[in-house]
Amino acid sequence: MSSFTDPRRRGITGPVLTVVAAGTALVLLSSCGDGGKGTRDEGVASIATPSSTVQKTADPDAGHVRIRLDDNQQDINRLWDAWTNCLHEHGVPGNQKAPAGSPALKACELKYPLQPVEMDPAANPRYSDGVRAMVKCMNRHGIKSVVSNGNWGLVSGDSMNLPDFDKYRVECQVKSFSAGG
Repeated sequence: MSSFTDPRRRGITGPVLTVVAAGTALVLLSSCGDGGKGTRDEGVASIATPSSTVQKTADPDAGHVRIRLDDNQQDINRLWDAWTNCLHEHGVPGNQKAPAGSPALKACELKYPLQPVEMDPAANPRYSDGVRAMVKCMNRHGIKSVVSNGNWGLVSGDSMNLPDFDKYRVECQVKSFSAGG
């Protein structure tokens, strides 16, 4: 479990969970989703935590919340808000980093949004194909994107302010990283 704070607290407000500035002017993006079918409930119930009867398994990610490939920025923000609210409820003041191994991190561990398997290069053998497809799709919609360091990225972070950016990001992500994509 990582001890870093909500990416939005580091000034990252785009529709992605992680934005990494490379040595160049590229903004690397990585987004999340579990590729599940159907729609997510719009209420708090969609951020449900596992019951207290969940037993420890060999899968360290079992029970964690996952951001879906088809989640829009509001869905993603709701998941991050649930995690940061949990940290606050367990004594981590706003805008502060939770110390590694802290009781707050332990208490909120299952609310920390994980990347989907489709967006994990180690778990998805088609990840590189998905990255290339994502870049092509975004560029087709006028959002200048590139492949850099094995991930897709924006030529300029300003692209996140373009009309319909989130719509196209979700559309391209689902098409590019889904099993049938």
